[in-house]
Amino acid sequence: MKKNIRALIVDDSVVFRSFMRRCLNDIDGVDVVGTASDGKMALRQVAQLKPDVLTLDMNMPLMNGVEVLQALQQQAPDTSVIVVSSETETDAERTIEALESGACDFIIKPTASSKDAQGELTKSLSRRLFSARSVARVTSSKRMVSQTQAASFRKPASFRPDIIAIGSSTGGPAALSAVFSILPESIPVPVTITQHMPKLFVQSLASRLNKESKLTVKVAEDGMKLLPGHVYVAPGEIHMEVVRKGVGLAVKLVDGPKLHHCKPAVDRTFYSLAKLSPVVKTLAVVLTGMGADGADGAKKIGEAKGYVIAQDEASSTVWGMPGSTVKAGAANDVLPLDQIAGAIAQIAGGK
Repeated sequence: MKKNIRALIVDDSVVFRSFMRRCLNDIDGVDVVGTASDGKMALRQVAQLKPDVLTLDMNMPLMNGVEVLQALQQQAPDTSVIVVSSETETDAERTIEALESGACDFIIKPTASSKDAQGELTKSLSRRLFSARSVARVTSSKRMVSQTQAASFRKPASFRPDIIAIGSSTGGPAALSAVFSILPESIPVPVTITQHMPKLFVQSLASRLNKESKLTVKVAEDGMKLLPGHVYVAPGEIHMEVVRKGVGLAVKLVDGPKLHHCKPAVDRTFYSLAKLSPVVKTLAVVLTGMGADGADGAKKIGEAKGYVIAQDEASSTVWGMPGSTVKAGAANDVLPLDQIAGAIAQIAGGK
């Protein structure tokens, strides 16, 4: 019989702490073991109460959320952290930093205009808490990358892609940071990223990746031509497809229903690339993420003579998306995170 998840609420607002407690109490299998009103109190509570999961506000007195997370890396590396963020530019930047530093996921605080704030937050928390139960918090995916060799990877003999398409979700910001901080600037084809994330947070993600990478990283815009050595991140709240434009490729943003409860959806990007085969050859990479988005699209890319890499279970924060890709028989290679950048460079012909 599984034990209940022990949750600790960390937020400087007494009103929001009370609201979070009500939400968590509505979730079967979760016990709220305590609350903390600032970062230093949170660290004391973690040491005393040994929670499985901590919900962490970004803006607090004494220590902000990122500082608490960094301290937890040393004090309690097995405590999973779910960031609780406001939808502001400052919080978005701090949230991306926290996700790169090891937080397993994040949720956005409901606004005053929410019709069912408690129901929405309870549903969002439930999905993430049970995923976080089995996640030993990733201290920093960057630290997992000691070198870019692909020791167990065998480069396909004749495959050379025209585009690289990457999909990710839970744990994605840290995994993307690990990959793009290593990729060489000589990648001779365009790269797309579809990460499950709201619009404001996508801007912060693209900005951080652009600073960390030798490649040029930007948020994709409708009609934007795809250039070699450039990375295009799908904007939040709209699907991104790739289409032919003259002799090249371009972004097409498509408003439509969610797919796999996601918008943007990895499958929408992958489906559009599968349709361009065999003229356009795609290297698809499915990184860590909850759910199954990307698996069907990756299978279609593989069937259309593309090539598919899935992140392995041991290095994934959540082996949902890559695991579904593997179970669908779509993956040509299943690689640990520290080998994926090297494999991409070898396949694409980058030096």
